[in-house]
Amino acid sequence: MRPRRFYSDKRSVSGHIEIVSDELFHLRKVLRSKPGDPVEVFNGNGKLFSGKIETIGKSKAIVKIEKEIVKEKPPVNIIIAPSLLKKKPMSLMIEKLTEMGVDEIHPVIFSRTEAEFSGSSMKKWEKLAVESLKVNDNLWASRIYPPCTIEEIINRSENIKNKILLDIEGKRAYIKDKGPFLCIVGPPGDFTPEEREMFISSGFTPVNINESVMKVETAAFSAVSILKYLTR
Repeated sequence: MRPRRFYSDKRSVSGHIEIVSDELFHLRKVLRSKPGDPVEVFNGNGKLFSGKIETIGKSKAIVKIEKEIVKEKPPVNIIIAPSLLKKKPMSLMIEKLTEMGVDEIHPVIFSRTEAEFSGSSMKKWEKLAVESLKVNDNLWASRIYPPCTIEEIINRSENIKNKILLDIEGKRAYIKDKGPFLCIVGPPGDFTPEEREMFISSGFTPVNINESVMKVETAAFSAVSILKYLTR
Protein backbone atom coordinates (compact mmCIF):
# COMPACT_ATOMS: atom_id res chain seq x y z
CA MET A 1 0.00 0.00 0.00
CA ARG A 2 1.23 3.48 -0.86
CA PRO A 3 2.04 5.66 2.18
CA ARG A 4 -0.47 8.32 3.13
CA ARG A 5 0.05 11.62 1.36
CA PHE A 6 0.01 15.00 3.15
CA TYR A 7 0.26 18.59 1.99
CA SER A 8 2.81 21.03 3.41
CA ASP A 9 3.74 24.52 2.31
CA LYS A 10 6.81 24.45 4.54
CA ARG A 11 10.31 24.39 3.04
CA SER A 12 12.44 21.34 3.64
CA VAL A 13 15.34 22.05 6.02
CA SER A 14 18.29 19.76 6.69
CA GLY A 15 16.55 16.71 5.28
CA HIS A 16 13.32 17.30 7.20
CA ILE A 17 9.91 18.80 6.47
CA GLU A 18 7.03 19.79 8.77
CA ILE A 19 3.35 18.87 8.66
CA VAL A 20 1.10 21.40 10.42
CA SER A 21 -2.46 22.73 10.75
CA ASP A 22 -5.35 20.64 9.35
CA GLU A 23 -2.95 18.09 7.90
CA LEU A 24 -1.44 17.55 11.33
CA PHE A 25 -4.90 17.05 12.83
CA HIS A 26 -5.68 14.40 10.23
CA LEU A 27 -2.34 12.69 10.82
CA ARG A 28 -2.67 12.70 14.64
CA LYS A 29 -6.37 12.41 15.40
CA VAL A 30 -7.87 10.66 12.38
CA LEU A 31 -5.14 8.28 11.23
CA ARG A 32 -3.45 8.10 14.64
CA SER A 33 -0.05 7.92 12.98
CA LYS A 34 3.06 7.40 15.07
CA PRO A 35 6.81 7.97 14.72
CA GLY A 36 8.32 5.59 12.22
CA ASP A 37 5.27 5.47 9.96
CA PRO A 38 6.05 6.07 6.27
CA VAL A 39 4.43 9.13 4.65
CA GLU A 40 4.59 11.23 1.51
CA VAL A 41 4.56 15.01 1.67
CA PHE A 42 3.84 17.23 -1.36
CA ASN A 43 3.85 21.00 -1.80
CA GLY A 44 1.53 21.39 -4.81
CA ASN A 45 4.34 22.94 -6.83
CA GLY A 46 6.05 19.89 -8.25
CA LYS A 47 7.81 18.40 -5.21
CA LEU A 48 7.12 15.15 -3.40
CA PHE A 49 9.04 14.00 -0.32
CA SER A 50 9.01 10.39 0.88
CA GLY A 51 10.14 9.54 4.36
CA LYS A 52 9.17 8.53 7.88
CA ILE A 53 7.64 10.46 10.74
CA GLU A 54 10.36 11.39 13.20
CA THR A 55 8.32 13.22 15.84
CA ILE A 56 4.67 14.22 16.35
CA GLY A 57 3.77 17.15 18.57
CA LYS A 58 0.71 19.32 19.19
CA SER A 59 1.83 22.00 16.72
CA LYS A 60 3.72 20.01 14.10
CA ALA A 61 4.99 16.65 12.93
CA ILE A 62 8.50 16.35 11.57
CA VAL A 63 9.23 13.97 8.70
CA LYS A 64 12.73 12.77 7.94
CA ILE A 65 13.09 12.85 4.16
CA GLU A 66 14.45 9.72 2.50
CA LYS A 67 13.65 10.59 -1.12
CA GLU A 68 12.72 13.72 -3.03
CA ILE A 69 10.99 13.84 -6.42
CA VAL A 70 10.86 17.05 -8.45
CA LYS A 71 8.58 17.27 -11.47
CA GLU A 72 8.63 20.13 -13.96
CA LYS A 73 5.39 22.00 -14.48
CA PRO A 74 3.50 20.33 -17.34
CA PRO A 75 2.26 22.38 -20.28
CA VAL A 76 -1.22 23.87 -20.00
CA ASN A 77 -3.49 21.68 -22.14
CA ILE A 78 -6.97 22.01 -20.69
CA ILE A 79 -8.51 25.26 -19.52
CA ILE A 80 -12.13 25.22 -18.41
CA ALA A 81 -14.13 28.43 -18.07
CA PRO A 82 -17.48 27.60 -16.44
CA SER A 83 -20.11 29.95 -15.16
CA LEU A 84 -19.72 30.94 -11.53
CA LEU A 85 -22.24 28.94 -9.47
CA LYS A 86 -23.61 29.15 -5.96
CA LYS A 87 -21.32 27.92 -3.19
CA LYS A 88 -22.27 24.24 -2.91
CA PRO A 89 -22.38 23.31 -6.63
CA MET A 90 -19.34 25.51 -7.30
CA SER A 91 -17.30 23.71 -4.66
CA LEU A 92 -18.38 20.36 -6.08
CA MET A 93 -17.37 21.46 -9.56
CA ILE A 94 -13.97 22.73 -8.40
CA GLU A 95 -13.36 19.54 -6.43
CA LYS A 96 -14.11 17.21 -9.32
CA LEU A 97 -12.43 19.27 -12.05
CA THR A 98 -9.22 19.42 -10.05
CA GLU A 99 -9.41 15.69 -9.34
CA MET A 100 -9.66 15.21 -13.11
CA GLY A 101 -6.43 17.13 -13.57
CA VAL A 102 -7.67 20.29 -15.29
CA ASP A 103 -4.75 22.69 -15.71
CA GLU A 104 -6.63 25.94 -15.20
CA ILE A 105 -10.12 26.98 -14.10
CA HIS A 106 -11.42 30.45 -14.98
CA PRO A 107 -14.93 31.04 -13.54
CA VAL A 108 -16.92 33.47 -15.68
CA ILE A 109 -19.71 35.87 -14.75
CA PHE A 110 -22.46 35.86 -17.41
CA SER A 111 -25.63 37.95 -17.63
CA ARG A 112 -27.61 35.06 -16.17
CA THR A 113 -25.09 34.15 -13.48
CA GLU A 114 -26.91 34.37 -10.14
CA ALA A 115 -24.05 33.51 -7.77
CA GLU A 116 -21.89 35.99 -5.86
CA PHE A 117 -18.16 35.74 -5.18
CA SER A 118 -16.21 36.36 -1.99
CA GLY A 119 -12.53 36.13 -1.09
CA SER A 120 -13.23 33.23 1.27
CA SER A 121 -14.49 31.21 -1.70
CA MET A 122 -11.13 31.58 -3.41
CA LYS A 123 -9.30 30.13 -0.40
CA LYS A 124 -11.68 27.18 -0.29
CA TRP A 125 -11.22 26.50 -4.01
CA GLU A 126 -7.44 26.54 -3.67
CA LYS A 127 -7.66 24.14 -0.75
CA LEU A 128 -9.82 21.79 -2.81
CA ALA A 129 -7.26 21.92 -5.63
CA VAL A 130 -4.50 20.90 -3.23
CA GLU A 131 -6.62 18.15 -1.67
CA SER A 132 -7.16 16.69 -5.13
CA LEU A 133 -3.46 15.86 -5.38
CA LYS A 134 -4.01 13.19 -2.76
CA VAL A 135 -6.38 11.49 -5.19
CA ASN A 136 -4.97 11.96 -8.69
CA ASP A 137 -1.24 11.55 -7.86
CA ASN A 138 -0.30 14.77 -9.67
CA LEU A 139 2.35 17.01 -8.16
CA TRP A 140 1.08 20.33 -9.54
CA ALA A 141 -2.22 21.73 -8.31
CA SER A 142 -4.74 23.08 -10.79
CA ARG A 143 -4.54 26.85 -11.03
CA ILE A 144 -7.79 28.59 -10.17
CA TYR A 145 -8.47 32.21 -11.10
CA PRO A 146 -10.93 34.67 -9.54
CA PRO A 147 -14.16 35.11 -11.55
CA CYS A 148 -13.80 37.20 -14.69
CA THR A 149 -16.03 38.85 -17.29
CA ILE A 150 -16.77 37.56 -20.77
CA GLU A 151 -14.51 40.21 -22.23
CA GLU A 152 -11.65 39.12 -19.97
CA ILE A 153 -11.90 35.43 -20.86
CA ILE A 154 -12.04 36.30 -24.55
CA ASN A 155 -8.87 38.37 -24.15
CA ARG A 156 -7.17 35.47 -22.40
CA SER A 157 -8.07 33.19 -25.30
CA GLU A 158 -6.13 35.15 -27.95
CA ASN A 159 -3.18 32.73 -28.12
CA ILE A 160 -5.20 29.53 -27.76
CA LYS A 161 -5.87 27.67 -30.99
CA ASN A 162 -8.68 25.38 -29.88
CA LYS A 163 -11.54 27.43 -28.43
CA ILE A 164 -14.74 25.54 -27.65
CA LEU A 165 -18.14 26.90 -26.70
CA LEU A 166 -20.38 24.24 -25.16
CA ASP A 167 -23.68 25.10 -26.78
CA ILE A 168 -26.96 23.23 -26.99
CA GLU A 169 -27.43 24.97 -30.34
CA GLY A 170 -24.01 23.87 -31.57
CA LYS A 171 -23.15 20.96 -33.81
CA ARG A 172 -21.32 17.71 -33.33
CA ALA A 173 -17.62 18.27 -33.92
CA TYR A 174 -14.61 16.03 -34.48
CA ILE A 175 -11.57 17.44 -32.74
CA LYS A 176 -8.23 16.06 -33.89
CA ASP A 177 -5.84 18.45 -32.18
CA LYS A 178 -4.22 17.58 -28.87
CA GLY A 179 -4.56 21.02 -27.34
CA PRO A 180 -4.27 23.31 -25.65
CA PHE A 181 -8.03 23.69 -25.30
CA LEU A 182 -10.16 26.41 -23.75
CA CYS A 183 -13.74 25.35 -23.12
CA ILE A 184 -16.53 27.73 -22.12
CA VAL A 185 -19.48 26.38 -20.11
CA GLY A 186 -22.43 28.76 -19.90
CA PRO A 187 -24.70 29.60 -16.96
CA PRO A 188 -27.99 28.05 -15.86
CA GLY A 189 -30.51 29.37 -18.36
CA ASP A 190 -27.95 29.37 -21.20
CA PHE A 191 -26.07 32.19 -22.91
CA THR A 192 -27.91 35.26 -24.11
CA PRO A 193 -27.90 35.65 -27.92
CA GLU A 194 -25.46 38.54 -27.52
CA GLU A 195 -23.06 36.45 -25.43
CA ARG A 196 -23.18 33.58 -27.90
CA GLU A 197 -22.36 35.95 -30.74
CA MET A 198 -19.46 37.49 -28.77
CA PHE A 199 -17.80 34.10 -28.41
CA ILE A 200 -18.46 32.93 -31.96
CA SER A 201 -17.15 36.17 -33.45
CA SER A 202 -14.02 35.74 -31.29
CA GLY A 203 -13.19 32.36 -32.82
CA PHE A 204 -14.98 29.95 -30.46
CA THR A 205 -16.55 26.88 -32.08
CA PRO A 206 -20.06 26.07 -30.75
CA VAL A 207 -20.14 22.36 -29.95
CA ASN A 208 -23.01 20.21 -28.68
CA ILE A 209 -21.65 17.19 -26.77
CA ASN A 210 -25.01 15.90 -25.58
CA GLU A 211 -28.57 16.25 -26.84
CA SER A 212 -29.82 16.59 -23.26
CA VAL A 213 -29.69 19.85 -21.37
CA MET A 214 -27.20 19.40 -18.53
CA LYS A 215 -26.35 21.26 -15.36
CA VAL A 216 -23.26 23.47 -15.61
CA GLU A 217 -21.16 21.14 -13.50
CA THR A 218 -22.29 18.03 -15.43
CA ALA A 219 -21.46 19.68 -18.74
CA ALA A 220 -18.05 20.72 -17.42
CA PHE A 221 -17.24 17.17 -16.24
CA SER A 222 -18.35 15.71 -19.57
CA ALA A 223 -16.29 18.14 -21.61
CA VAL A 224 -13.16 17.61 -19.54
CA SER A 225 -13.49 13.83 -19.81
CA ILE A 226 -13.52 14.15 -23.60
CA LEU A 227 -10.61 16.60 -23.68
CA LYS A 228 -8.51 14.51 -21.29
CA TYR A 229 -8.93 11.57 -23.63
CA LEU A 230 -7.88 13.67 -26.62
CA THR A 231 -4.75 14.97 -24.87
CA ARG A 232 -3.49 11.56 -23.71
